[in-house]
Amino acid sequence: MEESKFNLWRACFSFCFVDGFLAPKENEWIESKLSTLAFSGDQLKILVQDLKNPPAIEKILPLIKSPADRGFLVNHIRVLAKLDSDLSPEEKQKIQDVLKIITSQIDMKAMNDIIAQDEKASYHEDEVYKVHNKHSFAEALVMSLMKKINPGDYKMPTDK
Repeated sequence: MEESKFNLWRACFSFCFVDGFLAPKENEWIESKLSTLAFSGDQLKILVQDLKNPPAIEKILPLIKSPADRGFLVNHIRVLAKLDSDLSPEEKQKIQDVLKIITSQIDMKAMNDIIAQDEKASYHEDEVYKVHNKHSFAEALVMSLMKKINPGDYKMPTDK
């Protein structure tokens, strides 16, 4: 398993210990991941050591290089927090800390600009009245009629 993903799982396992104990459901979850995921022998040794002495998630975060893995971590620790049906204050605080660290690495202005461009493009009549099934005469006819009946609402705004 590549390093970013491996460290993602290390952080997930470490999160199970945030509240000070390992609940039976958390233990079952860890055991299922250890038996189903493709960890190398060296990685398994590191994980066994981590289970004896869980590292701080903040020390593992810089090792999770992939943005997708960091996003998966945030989602997964939220799921893990509710696995034992008890969201402790420590777990809640750790989720907020991890989320803050991860989102601090995101250029929110650039992200918002991309989202705004995508949203603006989705308003165009070519998208609104798009025929998804090219073989459906009925769908093409209905979309064509809808476009003729209501042509102005989905035009791109003109620049002034």
